[in-house]
Amino acid sequence: MLRSGDEALITRSDVDAEHRVAGRADDECRGLVVDEHFSQVDLAVVVLLSGRREPLVERHVWVSTGRMKRLSVREYLRVSRDIHDTGRSPDQQHGENKTSIEAQGWALHSAAPYRDADRSASRYARKEREDFKRLIGDLESGTFDADVLAIWESSRGSRRVGEWVDLVDLCRERSVRIWVTTHNRLYDPANARDRRSLLEDAVDAEYESEKTSERRRRSSSASAEQGRPHGRNLYGYRRVYDEQTRELVRVEEHPDQAPIVKEAAMRIMRHDSIYSVAREFNRRGVPPRCPRQHPLDGTGGWNPAAIKAMLRQPAYVGKRVLRGNVVADAIWGPLIDPESWEELQAILCQSDRKRPRDHTAKHLLSTIARCGVCNAPLKCWTNHYTPRKPLSDGSPAPRRGYLNYACGRLPGLAAPDEPRGFHVSISVQTLDEIVCELLFARLSSADFTSGTANQGKQAQTERRRLIDEIAAYEDYLDSVRADAAALQRFDLIIDQESRLQPLIRDCREALAEMSAIDPYVREFIDRGEPDVQWKELDLADQRRIVRAVLTPRVHRLERAKRGRRELNEQRVEPVWR
Repeated sequence: MLRSGDEALITRSDVDAEHRVAGRADDECRGLVVDEHFSQVDLAVVVLLSGRREPLVERHVWVSTGRMKRLSVREYLRVSRDIHDTGRSPDQQHGENKTSIEAQGWALHSAAPYRDADRSASRYARKEREDFKRLIGDLESGTFDADVLAIWESSRGSRRVGEWVDLVDLCRERSVRIWVTTHNRLYDPANARDRRSLLEDAVDAEYESEKTSERRRRSSSASAEQGRPHGRNLYGYRRVYDEQTRELVRVEEHPDQAPIVKEAAMRIMRHDSIYSVAREFNRRGVPPRCPRQHPLDGTGGWNPAAIKAMLRQPAYVGKRVLRGNVVADAIWGPLIDPESWEELQAILCQSDRKRPRDHTAKHLLSTIARCGVCNAPLKCWTNHYTPRKPLSDGSPAPRRGYLNYACGRLPGLAAPDEPRGFHVSISVQTLDEIVCELLFARLSSADFTSGTANQGKQAQTERRRLIDEIAAYEDYLDSVRADAAALQRFDLIIDQESRLQPLIRDCREALAEMSAIDPYVREFIDRGEPDVQWKELDLADQRRIVRAVLTPRVHRLERAKRGRRELNEQRVEPVWR
């Protein structure tokens, strides 16, 4: 039973807009303040002057005894772009949220706010919002542990209508209200009018995101058509701005970075491996193009993927690229001339570069030598045996092992046409010695050195013809694109590209398949004394020379000669390149 002076609670949902509590007679309630916007009123304290147990208003408003609860609030903070990684904007949001929450008499939750810095909430986002995902997970699992979710403005929550609707529905299911600081208003997702307001904000936020994206795309397209740079600075160049107006004056070669780009292109055209180029740059301490820490050792540096990605960019031949297509000549000069560029792309794209990585190999001829029966690459295996002769103390000798090259069929597994396993097996030391002798003899022969010189001249002539043919096709397509744009006949572009692109592709493939001798081998020959130089090379360079000169095929040993400790050179057939 209520007594005079007791405090009573009356909820906002119990207040009928047509029968406002503030309109009751003074002898029934006193000190009750109800805002004219009932959606802003959460709880009202009623001081009863009499002990009546009856509704204060005629419809849907009943009182019950108890103390008013102090609401608990958790924040979600987000900023789309944080260039300096300082989190300054989220801190400002937190400061304004805290001030408004304390003004309402509510309490901030002891847990740290959900915080996503440098994270976009639009459909163009490239990074996942980790704390937004955690917020959704806490609401779904019921571990949110607060009465109110506070955000600085509606767009901080999301700029996608579907994502925002999911958040509002979860808050409704968990009886969590949403406080928007810039609105100075508390929304109840269970209230139809409040829900409509929240969803209208989501539509507006998504619309603003789309408009911003369209403006940026137009700006980017306009800059590209004029050949001007856009976005991050291109490695190898630097931008010069007017000191007063800060307008772009020119783009010029970077004194330190441009030589790195040219050196990388030159070495790849010389048929150096991409790995060797990256290794050399790291050895010299060249700052990387995109400094990122290695996930294992925490160091940053060059890697083969970074070298290849850099040399595939048409910007280094003086072309402006937009969304993967060349649209205009750039305002900066080329670092690589067009002819070398075509040759470089052919080398980078050729399928032969997908061979096993020599820098990870541990043996000279592993995967290079071939089986004389099935032509499968030979791999290195360890054979174990137990010596028959016991040790000096009479105990059995321990098992020993030695390395063998064998074809890919595993021992004990039957071949399709045979009851036994691998076809050929040969000692690693034996095959290495035979192949090195054959290699040195071949590199020292006069017919090989003269043949490589003639082959180099012929290759250069054919390479020049293919490059000129590709350039002619591309110039014709550029003229067709210009005519089609003037006539508004874009079907002409589609028709001509469908006809000429296969021809360009054939020329590129032919350019890639040209078998000119590796320049590294030619340099190795010119230095003389190959057997002496060989010992100074690392394993990756040794394998590179072997690949360029020959492919050893290992045949089965005659049954009568099996088990003998002798060098059987006849079973190794060199297939010269």
